[in-house]
Amino acid sequence: MAKHLARIHGTEEDKVNCPFYFKIGACRHSDRCSRLHHKPAFSQTLLFQHMYKSPTPGTMSPEEQMEDFLCFYEEWYMELSKFGRLEGLFIADNVGDHMIGHTYAKFRDEEEATDCLQVMHGRYYSGRLILAEYSPVTDFREARCRDFDEDNCQRGGYCNFLHVKPVPFPLMQSLDEDSELDRRAETARKESEERSSSRKKRRREDRGDRERDSHHHHGHHRSRSNERPPRDYDD
Repeated sequence: MAKHLARIHGTEEDKVNCPFYFKIGACRHSDRCSRLHHKPAFSQTLLFQHMYKSPTPGTMSPEEQMEDFLCFYEEWYMELSKFGRLEGLFIADNVGDHMIGHTYAKFRDEEEATDCLQVMHGRYYSGRLILAEYSPVTDFREARCRDFDEDNCQRGGYCNFLHVKPVPFPLMQSLDEDSELDRRAETARKESEERSSSRKKRRREDRGDRERDSHHHHGHHRSRSNERPPRDYDD
């Protein structure tokens, strides 16, 4: 029985847990869904809800729209990578209300994701509140719409599987390299500050030891000088 439940967990056969929330971290029924949405207590992946705002149709050329998106992608990649190495940054191209603008960031480990969540949640970006949460999605191959990746999805932007906005590979590679250099520089800076702080602490301790030794020496000298000389007794 346990093996059967484990096998069907998060699939269409599972009548208890929502397969869409399990695979994608989003469900068009939201809290009205008849199946359970198990929100993880921790995860490598964070979801930033409705973060990317597409330009209003007709206000930009296709080239300008792509440039707007790539600027957003680059800015978010460099900001999030301050907390650790990103294994992937995915922005939804879906237009359904439950997925539009969703931004997923998968970190190398859960601690990095936790650090990011604690700092980013509740901040503002372009005047909009950042709502971050742990996402159950760890395998984006299961979350992505294969038909969209093959340019053949018949449901378009209202598909319930993830349509990931494409990013040129050279840009992703460049951002990964730049972020790694930034992390190394930040690590070196912190180590330098720690060494400097340690040296200052040692100097303060040494100064304190010298001052204590000096006080002890002067105090001992004064006590000897105040001793009364031995009295001569007449026989």
